[in-house]
Amino acid sequence: MTIWRWGAPDIFGSSFSDLVRLQNEMNRLWELASGVKSVSDRSRVYPPMNITEDDNFLYVRAELPGVEVGAIDLSLHGDQLILRGERKTAQTGEKINCHRKEREEGVFRRVINLSTRVDGNQVEAVSKNGVLTIKLAKAEEVKPRQVTIQTE
Repeated sequence: MTIWRWGAPDIFGSSFSDLVRLQNEMNRLWELASGVKSVSDRSRVYPPMNITEDDNFLYVRAELPGVEVGAIDLSLHGDQLILRGERKTAQTGEKINCHRKEREEGVFRRVINLSTRVDGNQVEAVSKNGVLTIKLAKAEEVKPRQVTIQTE
């Protein structure tokens, strides 16, 4: 039996871990110089959403600051809720020097698979303070029902 000190053996030697460290440092320097975020930063989902439910409704809350209501398209296809839109940033003047860009812009699309069947005729959507709240009524057949127990 072999006992290794400080975890698993380094079968590639220290050069492999040095290369990984060098790559991470080069990626960090590239991000600083170019302003382009790494793949892991760009993979964030937009808009962020919370989905909750009670006995009668599903509630979807999406954060959409700066997005005009007219630029949002909301549709329901079977058990999928589809939210599309475009987020534009205001730019003034022809020559703009951007020092930092953390807010994404452009077209977005989210497809949410709903956890339960909903009644497509009873959907409400309200936008207030940059938060879109969608209220979807559950279909009657999936709502909880009280069952009475009979005695014989």
